[in-house]
Amino acid sequence: MKTRNMEQAKNRYSRQNRYLKATSAAVAVFCLMPYGQATAQESEPAAAPQAAEETPASDIVVTGSRVAREGFTAPTPTTVIGVEQIKAAAPASIADYVNQLPALVGSNTPRIANTGASATVGSNLFNLRSLGANRTLVLLDGHRVVPSTITGNVDINLLPQALVQRVDVVTGGASAAWGSDAVAGVVNFVLDRKFEGVMANIQSGIAEEGDARTFKAELSYGTSFADGRGHFIVSGEYHDDGAAGKVSTRDWFKSRKVIFNPAWTATNGQPRRIVQTGVGASNETSGGLITGPATVTVGGVTMANPLRNIQFGPGGVPMPYDPGTVSGISAFGGDVEDISQAIELAVPLRYGTAYGRLSYEIAPDVTIYGEATYAKAWNEIVARVYDRGGNITIRRDNAFLPGSIATQMASLGLNTIQMGRMFLDWGPLRGRNKREQQRYVAGAEGELSGGWSWDAYVQHGVTDFSTGAYDNNPIIANFNRAVDSVVNPANGQIVCRTTLADPTNGCVPLNIFGSGSTSEAGRNYVFGRSVQNIKIQQDVVAASLRGEPLSLWAGPVSVALGIEGRREKYRSTADALSLTDAFFVGNFKPSSGKYDVKEAFFETVIPLLADKPFAKSLDLNAAIRLTDYSLSGSVTTWKVGATWDLNDQIRARGVVSRDIRAPNLSELFQGGATLNQTVDDPVTGTSYSSRTVSQGNPNLKPEKADTKSFGIVYRPHWLDGLSVSVDYFDIKIDGAIASLIAQRIIDKCDEGITSQCAFITRSSPTGPIQSILLVPQNINSERTKGIDIEGTYRTELGKGDLTLRAVATYVDERSETADGQKVEYAGTNANESQPSKAVPSWRVMSSVTYDLGDIASTLTGRFISAGKLNNAWVEGVDIDDNNVPSAFYLDWSMTYRIDSFGKGAEVYFAIQNLLDKDPPASPNYSTASTIQTGVNGYIYDVIGRQFRVGVRTKF
Repeated sequence: MKTRNMEQAKNRYSRQNRYLKATSAAVAVFCLMPYGQATAQESEPAAAPQAAEETPASDIVVTGSRVAREGFTAPTPTTVIGVEQIKAAAPASIADYVNQLPALVGSNTPRIANTGASATVGSNLFNLRSLGANRTLVLLDGHRVVPSTITGNVDINLLPQALVQRVDVVTGGASAAWGSDAVAGVVNFVLDRKFEGVMANIQSGIAEEGDARTFKAELSYGTSFADGRGHFIVSGEYHDDGAAGKVSTRDWFKSRKVIFNPAWTATNGQPRRIVQTGVGASNETSGGLITGPATVTVGGVTMANPLRNIQFGPGGVPMPYDPGTVSGISAFGGDVEDISQAIELAVPLRYGTAYGRLSYEIAPDVTIYGEATYAKAWNEIVARVYDRGGNITIRRDNAFLPGSIATQMASLGLNTIQMGRMFLDWGPLRGRNKREQQRYVAGAEGELSGGWSWDAYVQHGVTDFSTGAYDNNPIIANFNRAVDSVVNPANGQIVCRTTLADPTNGCVPLNIFGSGSTSEAGRNYVFGRSVQNIKIQQDVVAASLRGEPLSLWAGPVSVALGIEGRREKYRSTADALSLTDAFFVGNFKPSSGKYDVKEAFFETVIPLLADKPFAKSLDLNAAIRLTDYSLSGSVTTWKVGATWDLNDQIRARGVVSRDIRAPNLSELFQGGATLNQTVDDPVTGTSYSSRTVSQGNPNLKPEKADTKSFGIVYRPHWLDGLSVSVDYFDIKIDGAIASLIAQRIIDKCDEGITSQCAFITRSSPTGPIQSILLVPQNINSERTKGIDIEGTYRTELGKGDLTLRAVATYVDERSETADGQKVEYAGTNANESQPSKAVPSWRVMSSVTYDLGDIASTLTGRFISAGKLNNAWVEGVDIDDNNVPSAFYLDWSMTYRIDSFGKGAEVYFAIQNLLDKDPPASPNYSTASTIQTGVNGYIYDVIGRQFRVGVRTKF
């Protein structure tokens, strides 16, 4: 009886505990803010950024609409992040702060422990709704920015940030207003173009582990002249972010991976896969491992090869190797080594920008202006370690082969053995990404009679981009020649076998037996440098007109209309060896291409009701954009929405839209970049490294997306200072452009889809794969839907002001459908081979700020819900543990104001990840994903506790 009562009490406690957690989460969400456009333009400026409060409401154009009208709030939800909010958090960069918003999932940052040899390594690329960075349009003061890569992405590092007044994040389709790429939404950086005075900021930071150092310095100056008719501002900044250490420097790194259960059979009831720690490679070690042949025949008797599982220790000394428990190309236990230990948590990054703007009122209602921006960024690419998984052929007469092994080979009748080695002693492949960007804008704006306004501008932007330049990128043919070393019978010297036939070929012998055995001369012969240089150019001309042509019973009708022309083009060159696919990574190909876009748009706001018992106001917002692409023809985008203020407390809003994303320069024209990737081959029944070739497709058509959003904003009279909004979103993309990953192509071909087999080249019908062609196609259907919740509460407390804020996003669906197969990512915290596509069900960002005037402190919480590794897996059948636990991070910052040192002079201090929370295990789950940290760095903090301190002033 006592036991039962204790069990009941335990169950009640468990239920109460779950209820308490759910209630706490709800309160955290409820306490959070629509920093939105709904509040930014209304008479209650509580959520508006400070700089915006000093500007007449009619001059504020929030990005959700092209129409500028006092009191109007567009139906498309927009989160407005004011500069004061950013300052309070004291992030290392504005991109770091924006990326914490729950609507952004899977953004590329310099600190995701990336092992890819990619042009995007080191860049900050926003990814709204996890629909991909190329479906998030980034603007600067409402203008497009020349792309930083040929994939059309804008690296936030290259934008001027010191003068940012606010950041508008439109969390819904906005193509009718802003054009292509605004499928998931828009992020618009709005600068303070009226800034006057001098403003400076210096900040430094470091991780608790002593790495991941950060430094930034900002200086801005603005002044009026000619009795206020002219205005000049200039701003510059410099950032220096150091590297973080290897993943092995963090105690959360356990070499955790998903592997096939070696004990599984179809009838024994064990799960097919297991999550296992201490997983490494089964076919290579850091000093070299003999992997084959599996059997030998001696005297007509076939037996296991006794040389297998002999490894080479320091100095090349043969040593026994304990293979542990083997599962394909993976293993755990024994002497297994994990090549992932060499992954570095963050790449070093340096970047700086210089921005200037000059405006002059040449007539009472006409102002001309010019802008110039110069930016430069440099970062290392820390790619994977070179390795050869059991496919190095060693002949018996190899000059460096230990004599005892050569003797055994002779007794066994073996002329060759197979060997695998991970070259950890060479370190990761280290390359460089360099971006240099110039942007020039010249324009004019003015007022016409009747309340009309106009603006027109031309813009020219150029990005010079260099990628690759690896210092230790093996030339495969040179490696194979150097490894095959023999003793020259003529003089007893060790030479490459090929040198015997060609004494002037320059080959240098390479000893690969044992870690640290390779000579500098040998490495210099093996290593090469693959480089790609790209010039991207964007030219824009645009003009727009805004005004109120007529009035109806409920008020004036507002319109905005305009035309835009844009040309995008690029040209890339590559080194000669890359053209022959000579390198381990890189192998760039020259290419070029261009397209032109002509557009015309029209937007209107029509007031339908005003000051009625059931409608304080009801506004219809509609827009249409006609777009003509030189390559893919014409397309029309549109939106229809409404905002309905039932009274001063409740507003309903909703919008439906058709949005597009046109194929970018890479998808259209890429010349054929190649990489090496481990694949599982069902034809040969083995896993090995194969070559993938990425190539453009000029026949692509624009993606088309249908977007729906409906929501409510509530500001109750009964609790002054409270504001809450809830919005439902649904984005469906048809004809989505996608290149199937290599493994997916192989699997589809094996399933009998012959169209995918055409992209695979084999040495023979049943032989290994030589190459896999990755070509973008309009083959996908993608969808995401869910709920955004924002809220804020402000009140006086004691001698200070208390502000509670929260932003939350719940994702009910984030799916991709290709070839009739649907994959659901919502509720997953890991992903097979693209961790950026993992989408937790809930992400919440909440904060508490207490401001006493001279001193203010902010505590920020970031919550990521628990999820699955794979939604399709059944726990206990497909995998032993399919769960990823939730994570909660706390950040703290404090600001101390010292007005005696200048207006706005402040000393500030911040701690990110205050509790030093370790990231939960969230390993990739492809059987080929042997190189990974075991944690999804796109979602979780992999650095640990970080400290930042700084001082800023304005005078």
